[in-house]
Amino acid sequence: MNISKKTKKAGIYSAVTCIIFVIIIVSLIFTGFISVSAKNYPEEHLFVDATYLLKTNETNSSVDVACNLYLTNIWDKESGDITATAYVIESDKNFAVYKKTVEVGTINPDSTGEIQIPIVLSNNSYKVEILIFEDGKLVIKGQLTISSYPVYDYKEIVHEEGQIEKVQFVDHWDMRNSYVKFNQIRDTN
Repeated sequence: MNISKKTKKAGIYSAVTCIIFVIIIVSLIFTGFISVSAKNYPEEHLFVDATYLLKTNETNSSVDVACNLYLTNIWDKESGDITATAYVIESDKNFAVYKKTVEVGTINPDSTGEIQIPIVLSNNSYKVEILIFEDGKLVIKGQLTISSYPVYDYKEIVHEEGQIEKVQFVDHWDMRNSYVKFNQIRDTN
């Protein structure tokens, strides 16, 4: 079977063109001009603008606090799926005693969403480490330092025999938030 010179040249030309085309596409993927991931977010498009602590309940042994974060998406597209996790760490032992994860969802373009993370504190000083994830990737890490101490009061109880007994109870919880800082987690690639 004899193949003509024109057919051989056309075949070689087609093969070389295909190889060049594949090399161009692969190089564009590696340089980032063509994204192969489902979502490609700009670096630093989410920011924690404000944090507030709200006492929601108190008992003799603990106090419930809502840690409210205001997370702003400055991007012109909807954010990815946001999840926030808080670790309550005893300051003197540097050991976590409580963990809470909250599913937030997405944040609309150029808007702010509120994240409310309930935490439980007792009589101690705490670091609260807050991790914010977007589509499973850690994007923001923050820390709060909170002190919570009960303020006691005494009540006199007079028994039928005339005996007076002083009973100690928690009147309220004194709380202080002395430190707040949030940092972006940058890609090291």
